Amino acid sequence: MLENIVQEDHNLIGKKENIESLAKKDHARILVLSDSHGHPSVFMNIVRRYGKECDALAFCGDGAGDLATLLNSTKTDENLKACTPPVIAFARGNGDPSSYPLNSQTSISIPDSQTLRVNGRNFLIVHGHREGVDFGLENLGLEMQVSQCKVAFYGHTHIAREDNDNGYKFVNPGSIARPRGGQPACFAIATVEKNFVDMAFIKLEAKGDDSDSYQIWNPIY
Repeated sequence: MLENIVQEDHNLIGKKENIESLAKKDHARILVLSDSHGHPSVFMNIVRRYGKECDALAFCGDGAGDLATLLNSTKTDENLKACTPPVIAFARGNGDPSSYPLNSQTSISIPDSQTLRVNGRNFLIVHGHREGVDFGLENLGLEMQVSQCKVAFYGHTHIAREDNDNGYKFVNPGSIARPRGGQPACFAIATVEKNFVDMAFIKLEAKGDDSDSYQIWNPIY
């Protein structure tokens, strides 16, 4: 549960003790979303359904306003607050500003990339436009090496996929609002164990209310 909206020096949102605990946790789950593009109700419905069983939320950009709406809504919606993971990592999309106001006094900084440490592993969170993911994953792979990350979450293409190359894992959760390539709207959940990271992709039928439906599926790309 996200108890307070606190942005640490490394731009993660969450209490310091929760961030430190996540880094060492033996078994953890990460809810991975991207490209919500102005659909906060879809964003929040996913968090209501899956956030409580996850230890962190990773958002890969293009929807900073939707993330801000989630954070603001936790102040007045106790159920949503209880469902929101205690640590949130996020990156700036090509359609996002470098900061976003939560209210007249507070704003969140939105970095181009972020590193999240879970169960002794480093995860890189980016949007992907700066790395040119439309044309391949080579630049993203180089950034992973520099950041000492073996797993990267990225968005931008709106196409869900998982690629594994020489011990590196590249995961795009797809778009929860504007899917491409004949795919449905979708997102992913990462299960992080000591010896492996397992991905589950979930497609959704967004109805704009609490009746959104979800189903595990395997992306075709």
